[in-house]
Amino acid sequence: MNSNQNLRAKGGTILMRNKWISCCVLLAAVFGLQGCMNMATTGAQAVYNRHSIEKNLKDQYLTMQAYQGLYIKTKKFKNTNIAISTYNQEMLLAGQVPESWQKHEAEKIVKAIPDVGNVYNLIEVQSPSSTLTRISDTWITAKVKTKLIASNDLDASQIKVVTENGIVFLMGILPPDQANAAVEIASNTDGVLSVVKIFSYMKISKKLA
Repeated sequence: MNSNQNLRAKGGTILMRNKWISCCVLLAAVFGLQGCMNMATTGAQAVYNRHSIEKNLKDQYLTMQAYQGLYIKTKKFKNTNIAISTYNQEMLLAGQVPESWQKHEAEKIVKAIPDVGNVYNLIEVQSPSSTLTRISDTWITAKVKTKLIASNDLDASQIKVVTENGIVFLMGILPPDQANAAVEIASNTDGVLSVVKIFSYMKISKKLA
């Protein structure tokens, strides 16, 4: 092996060693940061976060079950536009169906899903909205969510926003004053025609001095 080959071999060894050291440092930093974050999380926060995650997963599962029941297990709703949203196991049905029997059948199907609580059937009997309208609804939802997050008057993480045909539906669990603030924010958002609130109200107990 000549001197040039020796230099290339040594250079390759050094490069591999440096990459290995960099990887070790990166892994140590990641696990160290994770450990610090875990230490900084109190027991109460851990329980709250776990409970919130479990509820969100449950809501997502119920929503998926509802979509399967309406659009996979049957062909009765091929010509419809039904939006399904679940919060705290309470389910909202919004959107449009051309026939009234489809509205009632959709409610019947989702009510039969185990663990589904109240079902709010706000489907409108009319032709499904256009693609442009649905794009506009998505944009409205994004604007409302952004304004809710920016507000200091409420906890936006406890609110779910759905928009259909310019109508904004708000779901969540909030104190009454925060719920009213959310409705006001949504009502004052460009493109919103009306706001429907589906809130469960938290009771705030005040200690007497």
